[in-house]
Amino acid sequence: MAYGQNAEDVVLMRAFAHRRNGFFVDVGAGEPVRGSLTKNLVDRLGWQGVNIEPLPERFERLRRERPTQVNLQVAIDSEPGTATFYRILPEGQPVDMLGLSTLQAAIAEQHARRGARVEELEVSVETLESVLATHATPGFDLLKVDVEGREAAVLASADLAFWRPRVVVAEATVPGSPEPNHQEWEPWLLAAGYVLALFDGLNRFYTRADEPELLARLSVPANVWDRWIPWACARRGGLEP
Repeated sequence: MAYGQNAEDVVLMRAFAHRRNGFFVDVGAGEPVRGSLTKNLVDRLGWQGVNIEPLPERFERLRRERPTQVNLQVAIDSEPGTATFYRILPEGQPVDMLGLSTLQAAIAEQHARRGARVEELEVSVETLESVLATHATPGFDLLKVDVEGREAAVLASADLAFWRPRVVVAEATVPGSPEPNHQEWEPWLLAAGYVLALFDGLNRFYTRADEPELLARLSVPANVWDRWIPWACARRGGLEP
């Protein structure tokens, strides 16, 4: 079953198939089911982790459906404090645009010009370093970052050479576009000892240079040999477990 919009979780399940009771930190966790890159890891492999989500409605669903995990209603940025967070809502269209919500005012303005409604929220902000220092241990399994254009600030806010998550998955295109934007932050990852395993058109997958077997398992996109179906199709067909 693939819950991720681009079947990213299928790739992660292949990579971590034999890693039970792992640990993740999910920055921009979103929904606990639809679009989640960690649901399979939680349900099938018993992982625990930290879900970071500033939107109140999404945070409440995470808190309700993942009560044994750490759920933080904060945004991650380069400095702690408070900030304006832009909630993106459809204007007269039956589509979910919450996943496009952002700290970036310029990106919010682009969505507004395309017809979306933008609401401003004041949110608490922490650095990734402070979250990891409180909840993680060096060498944890997975760091995922999906923050609609703020990936560089998130990744720069922690010493990844010290924390050394085994895999880093980061959204790597300009929000709402296939245009790559990883040039802003990839050099820091490479300098911290990571190598690129896969670009799936939306995300870039990295692993530590000292884990060649994990690199190999991550290097191929989700495909027929993974024997997966999209969650939405399974749900419509009554196959959802």
